[in-house]
Amino acid sequence: MSENTEPGYGQTAPVPYMETTPRPRPTEDVLRGAIFASIVIPLGVLAWMIIWNFGFVASLVAWVVAFGAARMYGHGAGHPTRRGVWVVLGIVLVTMTLAFVGGMWLDMINQFGMSPVQALTDGEMWDVFGTNLIDNPELWESYSKDILMAALFSALGCFFTLRKLFASTSAATA
Repeated sequence: MSENTEPGYGQTAPVPYMETTPRPRPTEDVLRGAIFASIVIPLGVLAWMIIWNFGFVASLVAWVVAFGAARMYGHGAGHPTRRGVWVVLGIVLVTMTLAFVGGMWLDMINQFGMSPVQALTDGEMWDVFGTNLIDNPELWESYSKDILMAALFSALGCFFTLRKLFASTSAATA
């Protein structure tokens, strides 16, 4: 009779070697992840300005920015930890702040009857815009309702994405 080396009826399979030491976690490259995630900043600002030009404030932009920044951070950093979530949150805050200021810029150039391309290359328009941002408290008062709405919709838009990221890194050390 030939010996069968495969386990059959009444035989047990050999127990594979089990590792007792935990594998080292992949390292996280925070700087590389932040650089990758910052790719979404100009895209988010552009999307916000397009929607703003139609007279809307959209939470969708904040969600897309948070989702895109998280994905790009993961591609760049490797294994994200809690630090990575804070980087993504920072990217979202910077993007939404720049996007709102970009919307204000669009309002200004529309009042002057200029096209965005023309206004980009006109140095005098940038001086007027900068002066108004810094020295015109009435401008900020007139936009206070829009700022609150933008902050609320941005928070709503990215809340679930950021909550999911924080939850997925809760067991990981920062």
